[in-house]
Amino acid sequence: MRRSLSLLALPLLLAACRPEDVEHLDNTKDLAREAENFQPKLIKPAQLLQGARWAADSLIHTADRGWRAQLNERLAAGGVAAAHPYCQPEKLPAVVKLARELEAQPTRALVTPARFITEDDSVQTTRPSQDQFLVQEPLVLLPTDATCLRCHGQVGPDVQPADAKLLAASYPGKTLTGYQPGQLIGRWTVPMTRKGVAEFYTQKTRKVMKRRRLW
Repeated sequence: MRRSLSLLALPLLLAACRPEDVEHLDNTKDLAREAENFQPKLIKPAQLLQGARWAADSLIHTADRGWRAQLNERLAAGGVAAAHPYCQPEKLPAVVKLARELEAQPTRALVTPARFITEDDSVQTTRPSQDQFLVQEPLVLLPTDATCLRCHGQVGPDVQPADAKLLAASYPGKTLTGYQPGQLIGRWTVPMTRKGVAEFYTQKTRKVMKRRRLW
């Protein structure tokens, strides 16, 4: 009797598991992509160098964008006298935050005497040691860069004589004026750790899931 009941129940179970009644996941590709993102990956040395360049570009772009907005605001409010103390993009909060994430220590240096840029001044990305990367990027004075010309251009056409005297007194021993468009005015130096570069490269190369339509 018990065997007969089991045989009778079998067709019912099979009918309950028909393919059209099984609920299939419609985001299996997204789930697989997300799982792949969290798999440990071997990053090759060439990829780490590329990651260092990307990271430095991101940091310098963040610094340049924030610095120009702040400096232009100060110039409009009080001229060079009010603006020059804020010409420190590496100290902006957004830059400090990003530098902390990258384990980087970005600095800028003025290049003197004034000279025109050459191929030797191109962006350099090196790996001084196993755990250290270094990116150096030139700063060139452009003819359309009114913000920089106002403090670093030619005295008279670009820099007011009174402002030139103020800058000379504020930064003794440094020649801040007299630069022409097309000349190398400074250089960014961005040392970063391998850990910071690897994390930045991993985040940048993650596969992003496409947004699913909700209706």
